[in-house]
Amino acid sequence: MTEPGVFYGVGVGPGDPELMTLKAVKVIKSAGVLAVPKSEGGEESLALSIVKKAVDLGGKQIIALPFPMTRDQEALMESRRSAARLISAKLDEGLDAAFVTLGDPLIYSTFSYLMPLVKGYSPGSEIRVVPGVTSFSASAAALPAALAETAERVIIIPAAYELEKVREALVSAETIVLMKVNRAVDAIIDLLAEAGLLERSFFVSRAGWPEQKLVTELRGLKGGKPDYFSMIIVRRNA
Repeated sequence: MTEPGVFYGVGVGPGDPELMTLKAVKVIKSAGVLAVPKSEGGEESLALSIVKKAVDLGGKQIIALPFPMTRDQEALMESRRSAARLISAKLDEGLDAAFVTLGDPLIYSTFSYLMPLVKGYSPGSEIRVVPGVTSFSASAAALPAALAETAERVIIIPAAYELEKVREALVSAETIVLMKVNRAVDAIIDLLAEAGLLERSFFVSRAGWPEQKLVTELRGLKGGKPDYFSMIIVRRNA
């Protein structure tokens, strides 16, 4: 009986291929299969574009896994099940499969949803994680600004969905990382101004990419349409 392969979640960092870890490169090179998340729009996976700049993928078996950009839970679940079945089939052939993801595999990543599904379809397989540099670490480095000192608290929150939770976060920690701000940037700027924190905040989009953008005067962002990969970091004690 063939020994099942290992399912790896590999963080490739926020965008700069030089921020990929040595272990990430090693696992990608050695894995029999590279599993790549892909949007339904047909564009090349951003995670794959990073990998290609750091690793020669000539001859590597690559499977593209489409995931819809939707909040429809039924559609999301079906896409995850489909991806997990494809990955599990490769594992059961004895191949290691490396699922590459932006940032870290365990922070707002599709990989975390795939882990229990893959384990269910291929119970004999092993799951391992290769951590990656997060987008908020790269964004803090862009200024640079400390994310936490001594006993300070840090909150990381997706800001696009519930603004009331953003309001609560602004008084609950010394550092607040607001991710996915592109859909609600005007309302977030208003909240920061109301809390007296606008001058203690900065905006970063595409951290680690050649087109990285850093803004410290947030009022100038109002009325604009920030990139999807954008965030605002608030340092209450700055």
